[in-house]
Amino acid sequence: MLPEKTPFGPNLVAGALCALVMLAYASSFATLIFGGILAPSVNLGVWTAIIGSCATVVTLSFLSSFRFSLGGPDSNPSAILAIPAAAIAAEIVREPGAGAQLLPTVFLFLFGSAVLCGLLLYLFGRLQWGRYVRYIPHPVVGGFLAGTGYLLIAGAWKMLIGKNFSHTLAADLEAVPALGWVFAIGVGGALILATRISKHFLIIPAVLAAGVIGFHLTLLALGRPLEEARAAGLLLPPLAGGDWQTPFNQPLGEVLWDLLLAHGKDFAAMTLVVLVTILLNATSLDLATGKEADFNRELKALGIANVLGGLAGGLVSVNSFNRSLLNHRAGANSPWAARVCAGLVIGAAIFAPGAVALLPRPVLTGLVLYLGVSLLLNWLWDARRELPVSDYLTVLAILVIVAAFGIVPGVIMGIIIASLSFVVTFSLQSVVKQRFTTATRRSNVERPAAELAWLSEHGGRLHGFVLHGHIFFGTASSLLEEIRAVLGKGEALVIDFWLVQGIDASSVIVLRKLLRLAGEQNTQLVFTGIDDKLRARFAACGLPLEKTPARLFSDLDRGLEWAESQLLTSARPRITLQEALSLPDHADAEALAGYFTVIDIPAGQALFKRGDPSNALYILLWGQVSVYLHVSGSDYTKRLRGYGPGTIIGEMGFYGEAPRSADVEADIPSRAARLEIHRLKALEISRPDLAAQLHRFVINTLAARLRTSNEELRQML
Repeated sequence: MLPEKTPFGPNLVAGALCALVMLAYASSFATLIFGGILAPSVNLGVWTAIIGSCATVVTLSFLSSFRFSLGGPDSNPSAILAIPAAAIAAEIVREPGAGAQLLPTVFLFLFGSAVLCGLLLYLFGRLQWGRYVRYIPHPVVGGFLAGTGYLLIAGAWKMLIGKNFSHTLAADLEAVPALGWVFAIGVGGALILATRISKHFLIIPAVLAAGVIGFHLTLLALGRPLEEARAAGLLLPPLAGGDWQTPFNQPLGEVLWDLLLAHGKDFAAMTLVVLVTILLNATSLDLATGKEADFNRELKALGIANVLGGLAGGLVSVNSFNRSLLNHRAGANSPWAARVCAGLVIGAAIFAPGAVALLPRPVLTGLVLYLGVSLLLNWLWDARRELPVSDYLTVLAILVIVAAFGIVPGVIMGIIIASLSFVVTFSLQSVVKQRFTTATRRSNVERPAAELAWLSEHGGRLHGFVLHGHIFFGTASSLLEEIRAVLGKGEALVIDFWLVQGIDASSVIVLRKLLRLAGEQNTQLVFTGIDDKLRARFAACGLPLEKTPARLFSDLDRGLEWAESQLLTSARPRITLQEALSLPDHADAEALAGYFTVIDIPAGQALFKRGDPSNALYILLWGQVSVYLHVSGSDYTKRLRGYGPGTIIGEMGFYGEAPRSADVEADIPSRAARLEIHRLKALEISRPDLAAQLHRFVINTLAARLRTSNEELRQML
């Protein structure tokens, strides 16, 4: 069955609407970057923004996980790019006769930033590193975005006035035609108010359209010609085909390469903000549309888009939440809406350059002002009730640093705060998943009731810790303090590393100290669950565990079993069958023992094998046996449980009349008493009272085993 065709008409409508908005955004961000000294070349800047937008939109239409995704130059990267672009321009014009070097150097900085940023984005996506960016603490992201909001407001001021903030704000504003600042503030204020009242997707296009129409009606009412308004800086200059700049039509001999290298730090800051912006916008689209985002796919798509855009002469670009949502809600049902949008935008630039020249600078300034104020409102006003005080202060601190010292110090402070936040957060989380003694957790060795009672009564003679997560300098010291609190209170200390994911050198120092303290307190250390990778890490840090006094076991159960056995050495004499049966009447015990057969089991010999008929049960008198499960089709064998003197073996299959479910082998030379099924039936006929006592003995043993398992489960929960 052929897939149902989707109508193409909605894509034309959505593409046309988005083309108008994309043209406005591209012109706004070009005006933001090409301000001040670069303002006379803003027509060239508009071309770079248009090329970046079209390259991004077309690439996303093929590669994005969202069929309706749009993008291009955006507020966050543009606000940061504007700073080094202005700084480069200022440094060049200070040198006499360096005018010819101005535009080639600035353009190579912009195009090079796009290409290098694209390569890094693609690398991040290719290596599946998108998830790591999401680990940046929320308040640090908020601080970056609030700082970007400030930079956008400062950029809007520069677009309007022609120079940076200064103490002469009022005088600077008086020098601007009233029509300029009235429409800039009016459009910006209208966008802020309208978007906070309604989230309708047509709000921004409608306000921008109203601003453009209102501006031209005002010019008409005032009788001011378009050329006069353009000469006053109120309209964009007309575009021309020759304005299209690429890395390949620049006079490379005029480029000041050392100046570009000096601003590499600004590129690093911009790349970090671009990464955060891409993932935030992808997450927002995921939530708003219900379409699942593939973050690494978005990074690769935008990486390719920026490389292609930079080589074609475009600005650094990202995916856009507002423009993509507009496209989606305007009816786009295929990637063709984005391609229509790109075609209309590039077509307008080539075939109708006069239309672009009708865009009023104050309206574009109002759009940038709105974007900046919105970020500050989101992170300074709205977030004050949502964030804890410490997180809110982090946002404020990064904002102040960005405003006072620039984006690079702000990013550095953000990284420092993120690192400290990580250390503090994880230091407050204990790496101890579980603490236990033999009173609360025991090995899987089945022991007689007397030994279990002894272990419960003397539980404080063994302490254990199950560790998890990463042990680093922030958690290692607190771990040592927890362990130090029980050192000297017992004879053995068991530490399980099975759930530990990594260690650093400081944790090795703590472990050395623990070994020394344990030696001083005559406490036997038992380390369990240390895999080859962790063992090699210890050795690389100068602590080969094999050369320490600690006993090493592959898993917690074996280590705990060994430690229990050491404690029970003095409390575990060999027992007789009569003692194991624990009957109150000695004569009854003697009579019942007569139905059993005593057998010796050499070490390594099987008591029974999986699949054997369950025709007998056993009571272990001395030694130790273990239950093993052999995985069919492989050589893997898992030890399920161990049994010590006085315990019952094979009773489940015996009473259930089912074949043996596992192998039981003697770990050491052992002795057991065997009761065969025909002997039990004879006992039930001749001495039903003794048979009842035997059944009660088995039931009590099973109940004690179940209580122990329940207690272990309770401790783990």
